[in-house]
Amino acid sequence: MVCLNAPYIPGFLAFREAPFLEEAVRRLQHKDPSLLPQVIFVDGNGMFHHREFGVACHLGVLTDLPCIGVAKNLLHVDGLEEKHLLKEKVMIIDLTHTFAPGIELS
Repeated sequence: MVCLNAPYIPGFLAFREAPFLEEAVRRLQHKDPSLLPQVIFVDGNGMFHHREFGVACHLGVLTDLPCIGVAKNLLHVDGLEEKHLLKEKVMIIDLTHTFAPGIELS
């Protein structure tokens, strides 16, 4: 368990939680490298973040491991209404099964 001192600010979850998640991965890597996961599922957005780089993306960059954001809800930020863009992204992913160039879902 960790004690978070920073407040939750919508859209900035990674800056609050990613350092603790990265530390947990590093501890596991140090303690028993054979237990290091091949992929991490993160409770938060990844590419569906309104800036297209949520906590899952941050953790992936910090740990050099593939991370998938599995948010309970789409991120909603006051004053930002881009639902049509998110729906467009989902349709593109559904059609191509591709999240990013060179990375395909099977």
